[in-house]
Amino acid sequence: MKLNIVEKVLVNNPLRALAQRHFEVPRLKALGGPCPGAVALEIGGGQGEGARLIQSEFGAQQVISLDLDFDMVSRARQRLGERDDILCLQADCTALPLADASVDALFDFGVVHHVPHWPAAIVELNRVARPGATLYAMEVYRSLICHPVWKRVLEHPQHNRFDQDEFIAAWQAHGWTLLGQKRLGSGLGWLAMQKERHPAALDKAQCA
Repeated sequence: MKLNIVEKVLVNNPLRALAQRHFEVPRLKALGGPCPGAVALEIGGGQGEGARLIQSEFGAQQVISLDLDFDMVSRARQRLGERDDILCLQADCTALPLADASVDALFDFGVVHHVPHWPAAIVELNRVARPGATLYAMEVYRSLICHPVWKRVLEHPQHNRFDQDEFIAAWQAHGWTLLGQKRLGSGLGWLAMQKERHPAALDKAQCA
């Protein structure tokens, strides 16, 4: 789901970039650690600030930054310039244009809650993640999204929203382990998770 005009102003504001650098990233890095040399996927890459931080603060070697809105992809390309280590593409996170098991780290800076059928996004993200991959996620939850005031200002799907426990459980159902989490009330949270390193061994155990 694309952002409305209010949300575009918010995410393209310099204050948003400062919050991402000084508030969100330190928490996610403390929970999941760095990912040196990784091929990292960022969904909802916006103006490209997240891609920069994934490289400078987490140590990723290459970042694939995807956004549903081509206007945002164009803005990111203009800000970042031509470079081989950051690729900005238009794509839907429920139909990723990436091969199975092709990325080492997943970054969600408050994007999955925008997806109408969010479990489909998790299925796709799990598909492209290699065994042992790390998820870094900052998410906004039901109590904030469905609040009478905020839902008048911000445009989010209102059905089938989730809280942090439900979000974690959805990943655990695909074999991911929680590394750590933090919460700010019931409406906002940070977490890091890791994908099962030996899925083949897990499949054999289930078939025994």
